[in-house]
Amino acid sequence: MLKPATPKPIVLNIGITGHRAGALTAPVIRSLDPVVDKVFRKLRSATLKVQKAEDAFCSVTPAELRLHTGLASGADQIAARWARSRGYSVTAVLPFEPDEYRKDFELDGEAADFDRALDAADEIVVLPGDRSDAEGAYVLVGKRLIAAADIMIAIWDGKEARGPGGTAHVVELALQSAVPVIHIHIRAASRRVRMRALAGRADRKPKRSSLRWPGRYRRLVREALKPKD
Repeated sequence: MLKPATPKPIVLNIGITGHRAGALTAPVIRSLDPVVDKVFRKLRSATLKVQKAEDAFCSVTPAELRLHTGLASGADQIAARWARSRGYSVTAVLPFEPDEYRKDFELDGEAADFDRALDAADEIVVLPGDRSDAEGAYVLVGKRLIAAADIMIAIWDGKEARGPGGTAHVVELALQSAVPVIHIHIRAASRRVRMRALAGRADRKPKRSSLRWPGRYRRLVREALKPKD
């Protein structure tokens, strides 16, 4: 007689893409911080509720929540800070070896901030990027984040892609891969920050929906953790 399958521990993987520090003013960051914290808090709460309610997941083993980030200045490091504060582990995905990547942090204090963020990471993954093709190296990071993620978070002004490897391009690739995106939409001029969910596939336009509906985060997590075809 076959024994029933043992439920698997629940693991939620989050990827982050977003603007660098140079595109985020201090007032925008002040508006952004509580929103980013809320997203990680809501995702954690939704994951625990799904774990408790769904027979497919083990309710005894603690749920694991992981953030995968390129640790660039700005959005990446803001997300890493708030994710850690909510009990997520952080995996740093770097395009080059740390000493080489550090050359990309040019503004005052950026290199020191990167070093602190890297020291705080639970895991470091170094991709085989080549400085002679920096654009390709950043595209590789974006693809790796999407491959690891059940849900992507994009801290983004919503404007069209300025080139391969940028935030808009990563969002486009995620939606083509049917990875849902939580878009934290920033407007520098008004300092407004709002959220929405984006879902898509390679064969259709993205579907936009509000995150204000009751149970929306729980539904998002449940759908993201479904076995993929």
